[in-house]
Amino acid sequence: MRSARLFGTAFSLSLRRALAYRTNLFFDALLALLELTASVAAIGIVFSRTGLLAGWTVGQMLTLTGTYAFITGLRATFLDPSLSGFADQLRDGRLDAYLLRPASSVVLATCTRHAPLALVQSLLGVGVVAFGLHELGTVPSPAAVVGWAFLTLVGLLIGWATSVGLAALAFWAPRLSLGVLHGAGWEAGRYPVDIYGPRLRRLLTFVFPVAALTTWPALTLTRGPDAGILIAAVLLAAGFTTATLLLWRLGVRRYTGATS
Repeated sequence: MRSARLFGTAFSLSLRRALAYRTNLFFDALLALLELTASVAAIGIVFSRTGLLAGWTVGQMLTLTGTYAFITGLRATFLDPSLSGFADQLRDGRLDAYLLRPASSVVLATCTRHAPLALVQSLLGVGVVAFGLHELGTVPSPAAVVGWAFLTLVGLLIGWATSVGLAALAFWAPRLSLGVLHGAGWEAGRYPVDIYGPRLRRLLTFVFPVAALTTWPALTLTRGPDAGILIAAVLLAAGFTTATLLLWRLGVRRYTGATS
């Protein structure tokens, strides 16, 4: 509960700061709209040549694209601002301020700087999801909608765990920055894992679980919930989160602080 209150307070403060520069809202919305428009246009070009892409119809691809935009907007809002300069915090000792406070240091260091205006991308993503469902000519069941929402949150948790896990390696190598690697892996979520070969598909399911980020939520919304997918997503999230917290604790023990 303390972490939840802390998270809410941090978001409220970030929102107040963001609203002081309201012109940014227009440009953020414009950039997000242009990016989504380009993605939708690319889908249109692909499906002007074929009716299926690895078994996915145009409506399903639009749903996946919208899901990707939705979860990417959440990541840009709640995770990226804190993690973008994590290695710098280690090098200059700013991490000390988080370790000395009476709250979870991993939450303070990775989840308390937000960019609320990035939620525009998530809202536009929901619009693309609705467009995709319209193209499919189907109305998802309440169970499918709940499953989609649940899996997107699970995907966000996995995104947090993988981001923090890679960032925590800076405890051992402060000059190391793997944010670009994580971003490249995240970009693979724009497409269903079915388009990749068997080996890469396994990699994107169990090592860097892109499948849990977008493919599984989109499948759940368009084809209905699947117990196997739900269980696999929960197990992956639990495994990655546990490993990340352990890595964090080991890194904090190694950390010497700014005054050492």
